[in-house]
Amino acid sequence: MKINKENPPSHEAPAGRRKVLIISMKAGYGHIKAGQALLDYAKTHLPNIEASHVDIADIDPSFKKHTKIYDIISKKIPLIWGIGYKIFNVKLLSQAFKKVDIFSYFLGSYIKNYITKTKPDVILFTNVMPLPLFGFAFHKAFPNIKLGVVVTDYHGHFYYHFPFVDYYFVGSEAVAHDLIKAGTKKEKITVTGIPISPSFFVKQDKAELKIKYGISNDLPIVLLTTSFKIPEKDLLMLVSQLLGVKPEVNVIILTNNNQKFYHIIKNNFVDEKRLHLVLWTDAMHEYMKLSDVVITKAGGLTVSECLILKEPMIIINPILGQEEYNAEFVQKNNFGKWVKNVDEIAKVLPEMILLSKNKQMDLLEQENPCKKIFNELF
Repeated sequence: MKINKENPPSHEAPAGRRKVLIISMKAGYGHIKAGQALLDYAKTHLPNIEASHVDIADIDPSFKKHTKIYDIISKKIPLIWGIGYKIFNVKLLSQAFKKVDIFSYFLGSYIKNYITKTKPDVILFTNVMPLPLFGFAFHKAFPNIKLGVVVTDYHGHFYYHFPFVDYYFVGSEAVAHDLIKAGTKKEKITVTGIPISPSFFVKQDKAELKIKYGISNDLPIVLLTTSFKIPEKDLLMLVSQLLGVKPEVNVIILTNNNQKFYHIIKNNFVDEKRLHLVLWTDAMHEYMKLSDVVITKAGGLTVSECLILKEPMIIINPILGQEEYNAEFVQKNNFGKWVKNVDEIAKVLPEMILLSKNKQMDLLEQENPCKKIFNELF
């Protein structure tokens, strides 16, 4: 999403309409997806709300370096990210880190100009990294604008606590408890769930989806997304083990545009009738609705999508830090299994298939989190 940082939309909202600016940051794609979900919901269901969604780096290009740093550390040296995440999840250290952040004491001209021209009533953040910019100087310049944070993981980190934030929207009661422990006032926190695409709330007939994607038997369907870190030999072993599970299952593999993985699997499993290999898709929601179990990493949005669809998860190789907390949330609440080794996946799969038919998953609420968030704001 590209926004001209010098000349953002400057029109006034029609009388009676409220303006909401949603600010995301591409440090992990889930933040952008959550922001887009909020925008899509507002445009479809809320005629009295004028919503817009922007990446903070499209307002202030200096934030692009923060995105690059996050991507390098979390993907290339995840141990360092995990250690940092845990170190700063201590109240005194988190407070000290925020106090020495010089951005807390001035407001960048790019951001100030953008806010002045867009004139929002509320700003919602789906990533907390830019928040220091919206502290002391921001409230002095824009005293009437409310600030809200949408927490997109199942953990409330101490860094998330900022006294000047008016609203916190979280995925579970446990996250609310974390934020209260960090110093956030209880009345500022609302448990809404994590915003996901409206497409996950559209009912679709599973039999029709099976026909659409070429599945002609009644065996359970297992969806494997190769979004987690895995060596090639382990991937081949995993595919072989899944196809060897008894009772038999269908296996859909989404390689997320990983050409190497796609061709390795394709060349090693020729004529496997129960294997459905997909290089890339814009219809992830349909593949997930089609499936009985999802094997994935533990991104906050992915977990939320599975919960809305009542799909048990098998989680492998979460990113150290927030994704570990997401995996713990899934396992603790019996929504799936967090396995530490690839060869455990096939072993726990029959149990997860049974869980998909278990009443535990029926206890999950299915109201759209976006609706809850906007109801709380207005």
